[in-house]
Amino acid sequence: MHWEGETPGILERTTQNRHRSALKHVVLNREFGIVRTVAVFGPGRGGTSVIAGCLRALGVCMGITAHAYKHEWSPMVRKANSKIDLTQTLQNIQQMNASHPCWGWKFPSDVFHIEKVTAFLRNPGFIVVTRDLTEIALSSLARQDVPFEISLYEAAVVSQFIAGRIRFWPWPILFVPFAEALREPDTLVEILCEFLQISPTEGERKQAASFVQPLTRGYRPFDAQPHQLHDFSPQQDNLDDSQKLAIDLSARYGREYSQNFEPLFANTKEAANVLAAKIRSPKELAIASEIVNDLDDLFRSCEERDTRSIDDTARKTGLARGKNGALLSINCWRAFPTSRKRRPRKLRMQPAVTTHCCACIARFSY
Repeated sequence: MHWEGETPGILERTTQNRHRSALKHVVLNREFGIVRTVAVFGPGRGGTSVIAGCLRALGVCMGITAHAYKHEWSPMVRKANSKIDLTQTLQNIQQMNASHPCWGWKFPSDVFHIEKVTAFLRNPGFIVVTRDLTEIALSSLARQDVPFEISLYEAAVVSQFIAGRIRFWPWPILFVPFAEALREPDTLVEILCEFLQISPTEGERKQAASFVQPLTRGYRPFDAQPHQLHDFSPQQDNLDDSQKLAIDLSARYGREYSQNFEPLFANTKEAANVLAAKIRSPKELAIASEIVNDLDDLFRSCEERDTRSIDDTARKTGLARGKNGALLSINCWRAFPTSRKRRPRKLRMQPAVTTHCCACIARFSY
């Protein structure tokens, strides 16, 4: 691959909205110079692997030990407390600078730490891959059984963070819509080459374009052939990823959901007291007792799940697996504890009444 001159002329100042080209895209801060270190950002399941693999096919080194089919690597070294080890990170960056005239990496969560290391990067620039939030959430649901609303929220958080920070980033930034890239792989290759000002061989261009396939069913190496559309990722790797993700999501969202519903618990207790004061018959007493018992079971279950050590439980007992081998613990906060064994009751309520017990209290109380 041929690298263009190191000191190109200053380009015209524009927010380059190329909506008239075959592939809609936007370039910010193009006049701020060339890009020799490129980081690919975007939400998980948002298409960053496709762009990173395409760059590898074009001859751009995307890491010392980039993943074979996820094309993932990061120069950022994290300490045990998740903070960035700047000393080790700088050593990785210096090693890449010395070995490659143009290099980059793809690790989506690095976007939250990128400003800590930009001073060490040589001519940095960024490629942000955008994708419809619903499509991202559906992709996560299909591949890893992540609840739709969780994936939607996670993707929105990343997108909002990027949108909030790019206003202050004085570096070239290319925005590429994932859906557009899949429809126009040849145009995507030209846009990437123009953004990085590189001149790959004709063979590299063809390989990069053939790598971008709209009908792929998973991760693929950058040198995969057009007919090789299957998922190259081993099933055990997918299972390991699902396990780690389930533990992470459960740890981060379990307590949040419990805290979010704490006011409801207090309101429910107050409503139950109002209900108790209005009981006039044995039948009403039996129904009210059942409601209170169900609420007691629910609240106790929430407390148990909130304080349980997820890591220890996962290692000791394993986690229930759903389709595709994905873990179901990420759905635990939504489970209503009516299926587990409980002490016998004189009166069983209908499922609808059990599920909507708070609404029942409201009907009895007012």
